Amino acid sequence: MDDEQLIRQFMLSAREDVSDSGFSARVMRHIPTMRPLWVFPVATLLVVAALAALFIWFDGWSVICSLFVRLYTAFTYAKHFSPNPIYLLVFLGLGCWYLTEKIKKLVY
Repeated sequence: MDDEQLIRQFMLSAREDVSDSGFSARVMRHIPTMRPLWVFPVATLLVVAALAALFIWFDGWSVICSLFVRLYTAFTYAKHFSPNPIYLLVFLGLGCWYLTEKIKKLVY
């Protein structure tokens, strides 16, 4: 007989049911039911649709493009950087990473 079987046999022989006078059943009756699983995806879809509508309404592409032009221009005319788009991509990557870390701290 190996260790696993010995442990299992010991646990089964030493098992004792504790009477709780119906306490567990009363607790289970008072636990709130879960919301339907379709609520969260629908709410997410509605929020994404609203944000997409606002993005289109306020002409988000032109805002993003002007931001990229300004950043690239700033990097181009800075004394410490050469006009290399890799610097811009690194800068944007670090900015996205920083923002995701901040959001994670806020959410979790």
